[in-house]
Amino acid sequence: MPSWPNSNETSDADDYEYMDEYSSMQMEYFQTPNTVIDPSFSGLVVESDRKCILHRQRPGRFVAFEGTDTGRRFIGCATTDGVNCGVLEWVDAPWPVILQRCLTKLWDMYHEENLGRVQEKEAHEIEVEKLKKELDSLANQYSQLVDDVSKLFDYQDGKKSHDMDYTSQAINELKEKKHQLVEQAKIEVQMEKLKLKKEQRCILQSQADIIQNTWKAMKEIQVERYLLKEEKKKLEHVISELLKVGHGCKEKLDKIKQVVMEE
Repeated sequence: MPSWPNSNETSDADDYEYMDEYSSMQMEYFQTPNTVIDPSFSGLVVESDRKCILHRQRPGRFVAFEGTDTGRRFIGCATTDGVNCGVLEWVDAPWPVILQRCLTKLWDMYHEENLGRVQEKEAHEIEVEKLKKELDSLANQYSQLVDDVSKLFDYQDGKKSHDMDYTSQAINELKEKKHQLVEQAKIEVQMEKLKLKKEQRCILQSQADIIQNTWKAMKEIQVERYLLKEEKKKLEHVISELLKVGHGCKEKLDKIKQVVMEE
């Protein structure tokens, strides 16, 4: 990675040279991963005069929350508007291969579950849209019926009040039916909103579980590494003792010791 010049000491020529060097960097540094808030590693970098290239502003501290880089800390562009410079420097080295496979599996499970929720949401939206269309159709029918009844009143003006009461009763029944349909549609919409809120809570819980499982896997790997190192020390000690007392074939023991040291 190229060194980052002091902003107070750069000239125009230095800026051009630095931009050329910046443009030759690997493209992965321009791809800013998704992040998660970590109070222990956040805020702007104030310990040095490092600046991002495009905006010449202080970079920020972030923790990645995407793919095999989940949990890795990095220094990156802090700009949220417009073009982002991306990752300036990774603080943590890439995770071990076994942990990267675990992260990939967890993210695949998360995306698969999230895709199912999205498909269910789309199906619910289609159903709500269908109900809205039916409600609009009923409203149009109701309006047309009201017009027909009004014309009927004009035509039969002067007839017996019994006919008038019957027609009025029909209109009231239609109004009641419309009211019921409107209330039913409101209930359906409210239920959809509640389902969406529940899905959002499930997604947040899934994110928290992924973080917890990641740290747990990292701790297990560290314990395994420690145990392997202790076993290696014990084996080296046994070989050294055998060489001292002259047991076995010295040449074979030397080869075994050389293999152990290479490990």
